[in-house]
Amino acid sequence: MESWPEMNDRSMDLRVFREAVESTGHAIYWTDTTGRIEYVNPAFEEQTGYAAEEAIGSNAHILQSGVHDTQFYDRLWETILNGDVWEGQIINERKNGERYVVKQTISPVTGDSGEIVRFVAVNEDITDLRESQESLEQERNRFVSLLNAVPVPLVITAFDDDALTVEQANRAFRDTFGFTDSQLSEGSLDELIVDEGTSAQAQKINEQVQCGERIRREVIRHTADGTERTFLLTATPFGSEPHEESLATYLDITDRKQAEEALKQRTEELEDFANVVSHDLRNPLNVASGHLDLLDSAVESAHIDAVRNAHERMQELIENILMLARHGKTIDDTESVALDDCVSESWATVETADATLNVETTKPIVADESRLRQVFTNLIRNAIEHGGEDVTISVGDLDEGFYVADDGAGIPEAEREQVFEASHTSTETGTGLGLAIVREVVEAHGWEITVTESRTGGARFEIEGVKGSNKK
Repeated sequence: MESWPEMNDRSMDLRVFREAVESTGHAIYWTDTTGRIEYVNPAFEEQTGYAAEEAIGSNAHILQSGVHDTQFYDRLWETILNGDVWEGQIINERKNGERYVVKQTISPVTGDSGEIVRFVAVNEDITDLRESQESLEQERNRFVSLLNAVPVPLVITAFDDDALTVEQANRAFRDTFGFTDSQLSEGSLDELIVDEGTSAQAQKINEQVQCGERIRREVIRHTADGTERTFLLTATPFGSEPHEESLATYLDITDRKQAEEALKQRTEELEDFANVVSHDLRNPLNVASGHLDLLDSAVESAHIDAVRNAHERMQELIENILMLARHGKTIDDTESVALDDCVSESWATVETADATLNVETTKPIVADESRLRQVFTNLIRNAIEHGGEDVTISVGDLDEGFYVADDGAGIPEAEREQVFEASHTSTETGTGLGLAIVREVVEAHGWEITVTESRTGGARFEIEGVKGSNKK
């Protein structure tokens, strides 16, 4: 090592100080006022790769990596020449060309007359720390990017006593609720989006999540402009118990709820209208049928059967109108239904004349049995109307459903989509509503129906997407 600067006092304090400098883990060196190195400690040699005899006498710029521009060093020198301490991070270069990051402190040393005589530099190698910080920053940025890529409003919250504070909110959350980052970072999230009327429910949700329960329910929250919206909230706790953080998503279902309410209201209005109409039609129809029976017992006429057929067609129309009025209702009550039994019960309610039924299935499915009978009843009637009184009707299995086929004349390919439209009929006796009812009931179950050609050239209706039952 180069000799230390001239000092008058070579007492115990000086020896202790020198031992401390030479044994410290931080690289320490000092220079004259021009930057020429006068002393380096062993940690400097280890950190930089320069031996003491190589460094001493050289200018400190041997450590420069070229990363920092001239202005950076000009400001550094301006600071220390003014007698102030400079602190900062510098990317230096070792003797072998490897770059490293140091946290550096440069302090001016003054002589007896107060003039600056040298500068002492202390360098702490923070390369690993810097890399860890950069890695963490990259991971944080990646995490933020992932959150912002999620199209559903998402927020990470922390429980701070009774307050629910926001740790991170994605772009969809900010756009949906209209709050800025500064607004979200101040105070409680519930104070921003929860009304007084739902505060008790919100507090209950917070308590359940803190206890480790995952919550999924509909909630009403308001946005920055005071607009109330309905959300499907999913709140999931994480961290150690008691859980201090949670991840919550707010799926905006306001439009869907409004559409459901509007559909429900329209369906109820339609059903009320259909009930009134059917009641007003049935009363005179029953009177007419009664008088027709009296007339039939009193006289013989070839016109009586034609009138009775017209009465029966009117009765069928009334029943179909009522069925269509209920088509908007969802299927809520389902059970295991044996297809063969359901088909047989439907067959018994239809005037089948000389028609034949072949049931080639015994599997059970999950369905609303009364609505499923509507499907079979109308498909059987349709087969007889279009295939003739001696038509053969078959019911069998598909991989995920069942089919109803006949050996009649079939349905032309160009008309297969139209047959499900209300009022579409190709016979004089048909109501045009039967297949429309079939499709409505099928879709209410969440199934799909298509029409194609049977093996014998007749019509074949395939219902798919049917959930099977484990019950036998």
